Amino acid sequence: MRGACHPSAPDDPSVTRFPPLVTPFARVVTRQVALSGCGVQASAAVREARGAVQAVAARARTIQWPVPLVPLSPGEAEFIVRRFLEGLLLRAILLIAVAGWAMPSARAELAGQDAAACAVAGHGSAGAAAVSAADQPAVACPAMRIRIGRTSHLLTGPWRFHLGDDVGWAAPGFDDARWEPADLTPAPGAHDSDVGLTNYVPGWRARGHGAYSGYAWYRLRIAVDVPAGTSVALLAPAYVEDAYQLFWNGTLLGGSGDFSGKVPVIYSTRPQVFRLPPMPAGVHDAVIAVRVWMRAGLSRDPDAGGIHIPPSLGASDAVDAQYRSQWRQTIEGYVLEVVEPFGFVLLAMLAWRFRKALAPGGFAPWLCAALLLTAAYRLNQATYYWTPYESLPVYLALYSVLPPLGLAAWLMAWRHWYRLERWRWLSCAIGIATVLGAVLVLTLRDATYAMVSPLWRVPLAVVLLATAVLGLRRRQPDRLLAFAVVLSVAVSQFPAELSALGVPGIWFPFGVGVSRTQYAYAAIIAGLAVLLVRRVRGVAAKRDVAGGASERGSPG
Repeated sequence: MRGACHPSAPDDPSVTRFPPLVTPFARVVTRQVALSGCGVQASAAVREARGAVQAVAARARTIQWPVPLVPLSPGEAEFIVRRFLEGLLLRAILLIAVAGWAMPSARAELAGQDAAACAVAGHGSAGAAAVSAADQPAVACPAMRIRIGRTSHLLTGPWRFHLGDDVGWAAPGFDDARWEPADLTPAPGAHDSDVGLTNYVPGWRARGHGAYSGYAWYRLRIAVDVPAGTSVALLAPAYVEDAYQLFWNGTLLGGSGDFSGKVPVIYSTRPQVFRLPPMPAGVHDAVIAVRVWMRAGLSRDPDAGGIHIPPSLGASDAVDAQYRSQWRQTIEGYVLEVVEPFGFVLLAMLAWRFRKALAPGGFAPWLCAALLLTAAYRLNQATYYWTPYESLPVYLALYSVLPPLGLAAWLMAWRHWYRLERWRWLSCAIGIATVLGAVLVLTLRDATYAMVSPLWRVPLAVVLLATAVLGLRRRQPDRLLAFAVVLSVAVSQFPAELSALGVPGIWFPFGVGVSRTQYAYAAIIAGLAVLLVRRVRGVAAKRDVAGGASERGSPG
């Protein structure tokens, strides 16, 4: 009969008792079993609960209970099960809330303990001052935790930075807590303003250190998790102003520049890789220190000073791949400094081969001198940035002397091209300005020279443009082409003056820096090649005509 349910659970007072915490749950299970035995059609909640307690129910069927069981109707059973599930859910929510409150407190307590440990022994906190170094040793916390894998890791820090110099600052145990933090994280898409090297960051002048030049140090504590059998390598910073030494746990790995003398000798910063000593599997603490020196007296950008591209750490294969990428960027940035000088040399050979046919006077010799001086000036760039053989003083000497000499040769060449030899005073003025410029550029500081150089450079620019205008007014063949070549020469010889007028100095097609001067040189090579070839062919045609006329006029 529906509703007349009589469970058959035994009621023997001699049965074994359950523990007190289990007894209420066992009662519910027993009643649920009784319901299922009576064939009651329970609700959805009861059916879901039935499957969860089948394992306990199997055990409950074989046990005699000390508590008498009262037959329940299906509605009462559903109510009991529902209340049990609601209570269980409430307890779960309460447990989660208590855990959520307790776990952050535990984390904060641990973080406080770690911070206190990191602050011991001179870290500047009031609590640390009460703890002596004898009671608790100094603990340094790593700024970065790195797991060595398939990719290299850019060491952005935050680093510790300090002006000045002391070789003891390379020691791993040195306390750098009072140093200022320096975050070397590059902005998205950041690159240098010369060749387009990626991961560029501003130097110390953009970080509040004004016009400081001299020594400075960077330090970074890291924790490195090294898998078994992994070779680890360190990629040196690819762009540093001006020289640096790189230390790993107090050991000098290498660097850029010669620090053996009282004043370091600067060489260009090129990509370098250093293999680190073998490390067993596990986590290793390490300290990376970079000693930097920047020379005073040079013209600098507002963000100059120190590390501009952070070092990288990783497995040797990953670091080698990044090393090759940096070299590829460096070669691409200066490849035109080799291609264009090669074109200048070919044009000089062409001009010297047909020097008699090009123009009367000294056009060909002066043109050859201008082309070769310009080629040497541009090739000097690639030599300095690609090789370790040319120091900064040698580079600056060539960089300072070759442009005035090249400008004088260009002025004299176009003076002979347009046949303005009768203006002898102009040749004297060009010579005096050239000697004055070469002497002052070697003796004055960059800032002072930049202030006084317009006194003679602007008149020379006026002379070059006036020569081109006079030649344009004359009825000479290819005068428009010659005028365009002279304008390109002016753009290449007066870069500082054009930049002062707001003309952009560099563009980055395909991510590679190409300067305004390099575009001008390309125009000079193309235009001058056409001009010389047309002049030689014109002279040869006139000779053929003259030769034919003489043959016709001679007696047969």
